Amino acid sequence: MINIKDRTVLNSLLVVPFDLKLLQIIWWVDQSWPDLLTITSGYRAGDIGSVHATIPCRGIDIRSWVYKDPYRVKKRINEYWEYDPSRPDKEVCVLHDTGSGWHMHIQCCKNTRKRKK
Repeated sequence: MINIKDRTVLNSLLVVPFDLKLLQIIWWVDQSWPDLLTITSGYRAGDIGSVHATIPCRGIDIRSWVYKDPYRVKKRINEYWEYDPSRPDKEVCVLHDTGSGWHMHIQCCKNTRKRKK
């Protein structure tokens, strides 16, 4: 089950299409940690320079405190998914607090891919 924080977040998930790679990542997270995924932010119109404002949307935030060890979850996501081979400093999953509380920011770009195992 994928949870959605509230109606405002639900609306942010319905107003624009989402990047297919981002959807694949979200499904992978849900399969890896069943019943814990809670989406807290989706598309944000006017969020200049943010993947949350692109169309299709390339960024989503998920609740981090539902995971026993969110740092381990972040690490595992980034071990499995590569944001961009030409920009190794960028990550698919960023665990941070931008002023509204700790959360995981999940993002992708055209070069995002599964890492070779």
